[in-house]
Amino acid sequence: MGIGGVLEPVQAAPVIIEDNAFIGSRCIIVEGVHVEKEAVLGANVVLTQSTKIIDVTGDKPVEMKGVVPSRSVVIPGSMPKEFPAGIFNVPCALIIGKRKASTDVKTSLNDVLRDFQVAV
Repeated sequence: MGIGGVLEPVQAAPVIIEDNAFIGSRCIIVEGVHVEKEAVLGANVVLTQSTKIIDVTGDKPVEMKGVVPSRSVVIPGSMPKEFPAGIFNVPCALIIGKRKASTDVKTSLNDVLRDFQVAV
């Protein structure tokens, strides 16, 4: 996992990860991204201020940048983008649902390891 801090420039925003968020393995969160409480980021999610975060749970996709809403379950995705040389897929993040009891069970191993101070 990589979480980027802020050294330069002075006006840059810090990365904020709120309470009880679950950050999966090999995630990268940089450039002032805000992960709200109890959000779940699946393995390999990469978030920057310019990464599109697309909520695909409704009838139409809803695009946002820089903020993962609370209790959102996020996985890596890709979307087509047109360049002068052609159309290529670029990374994005997909909100595929909201955290529920079954998600809490999947992430509870971390809580147990923390409670009993077990290093892995």
